[in-house]
Amino acid sequence: MQNRLTIGVVTAECYRDYIAEMIGGILAQSELAGCNVIVLAARNNFQEPVSPHVAHEADLFRLLELPVFDGFIYDQNAFAQKEILKKLDGLLKRSGKPVMLLDSRDHPFFENTVSHDPEAFAMLIEHMIQVHGHRKIYCLTGTKGTAQAEDRLASYFHVMQRHGLYYDDSYYAYGDFWRDAPVEYAQRIISGDVAMPEAVVCANDIMADALIAALGKAGIRVPQDMAVTGFDGFLEDAQSNVSLTTYPKSCYQLGSDAFRRLYSIMTGRNCRRIRTKKYTPIRIGHSCGCISGQRPTEKSHREKQLLSRHREWFYHSEVLFELLHQETLYDLLFLVASRIYLVCHWSGFRIFLKDAYLKTVQPEVQRPAHKDLCEVLWTDRAGKSTGITERPLRQSDLIAYLTQCPEHPCAWFLSPLHMDDRQFGYAALSFGRLSCAYQPEYCTLISYINLALDQLQEKYRLRSQQSGRMQNVENPQLYRKLEQLREEMQQRPEEDWSVQVLCWKTNVSRSYLQRIYKRYFGKSIFEELIDFRLQKAKNLLETTDLSIARIAELCGYASYTHFAKQFKAHEGITLSMYREQLWNSKE
Repeated sequence: MQNRLTIGVVTAECYRDYIAEMIGGILAQSELAGCNVIVLAARNNFQEPVSPHVAHEADLFRLLELPVFDGFIYDQNAFAQKEILKKLDGLLKRSGKPVMLLDSRDHPFFENTVSHDPEAFAMLIEHMIQVHGHRKIYCLTGTKGTAQAEDRLASYFHVMQRHGLYYDDSYYAYGDFWRDAPVEYAQRIISGDVAMPEAVVCANDIMADALIAALGKAGIRVPQDMAVTGFDGFLEDAQSNVSLTTYPKSCYQLGSDAFRRLYSIMTGRNCRRIRTKKYTPIRIGHSCGCISGQRPTEKSHREKQLLSRHREWFYHSEVLFELLHQETLYDLLFLVASRIYLVCHWSGFRIFLKDAYLKTVQPEVQRPAHKDLCEVLWTDRAGKSTGITERPLRQSDLIAYLTQCPEHPCAWFLSPLHMDDRQFGYAALSFGRLSCAYQPEYCTLISYINLALDQLQEKYRLRSQQSGRMQNVENPQLYRKLEQLREEMQQRPEEDWSVQVLCWKTNVSRSYLQRIYKRYFGKSIFEELIDFRLQKAKNLLETTDLSIARIAELCGYASYTHFAKQFKAHEGITLSMYREQLWNSKE
């Protein structure tokens, strides 16, 4: 078997178009170089405020400490929170392996691959001059000192000089590649601190979008009063107030270049470059004053149709409800295996569950000692290995196990399976030899699986408690029958649930039934029935506009007066006061 290098890709939200394109470049280049790739991608970027569940998504990155990795490509820009960046920096530094950043700032420990694109930025300025005839053009570049910001500003100077157009220090400003700086810049224009330009070219789409929104609040229309362009193509038209004229930066090439540089550092050899994608023209939107006439290519149109079809299948399916209704781990996993087709382009899917979780849902199964993880599901598109398996392994062997294919390099996307701090294991998704990333629907599917695993564990916990109670009851068969009848009473309290009816259903005497029911459930049959009826009444009062008389009828009360007295005795307020409080709380 060939001893292949294994590269870890650290990112988040890899379903986003530009991140997916970047990963596509990494995967295509790794295939050519014969290297395995493991994408460790959180399903969010930990933007504030961070919920407990989201915070524990970062536990996935503990796998970075495994010695099986030979190097890492680290997308710092994918993460919004400083704490997670600090944690990732520490983990990657301690690994002792070479780390390649993607279009980031200079780092004291890691190398950085920067996309140099002054010619592309110049094309946007040329468009404003030659197509629209603008002369008074401003530039809002990125963070001062970064290579991208300085390159784009230098390109602005060069184009303005070449056309003999005037500019001074007030014509350009440094931004932040985010939304704060463009809002401040808009205020300078609105207040008159900076004279109104004919056009502003921004160093990325996010700043252009924020600038347009801030100007719009002051009544300055884009493009009628001022033209604006973005750059990088990261923002979809649906996310922007005005469709942006921009230049879609080649993240595919950035991913490919980052891999090649990392490969050279790891091996001391150069890696043959993959074929670059065709030249990309400016993407015309409305923000410059043009009317977009661009049509998608036939290939991109087919791809969008395919993704749309899978998205429709996914959201029209009842996969969440199906997963939540499974009673055993085997049934749950079998259902997942039969529904993974909802993910577009998938090739292989695996689930690894931790031994601690398996012990709670399969306490009767004996497993080997010193194995803290178990592969429980292995399915592929061809059905070659479809089915439920149980292959114990150590967590430290997980990456090596996934990348053991002797025929060709492997690429897997790993996701943590957890609910808050309750860690269940990992899911692994592969697209075979396709250089693509998953869609948002896969993230939703993982959330569904997390919910189903958590609920299954809770079901077993309740069964265990029930089993413990059953050992202390004098008549287990009667206990099960009474518990079933009690659930029916709770669901349909309006029916006739007299002691006589329950005696007939359980075949026991009246006195014995009343005594044993209170021993088992802590309340008499009559007390329970009142609780169930009043609970239904409160629910109807809260969720409907039905009259109180009608609610009394639906809850099994023949007399409205009796219902009103019983409600006040138990709740301490009248029915009308209770409903009034509900209405006031909603206002």
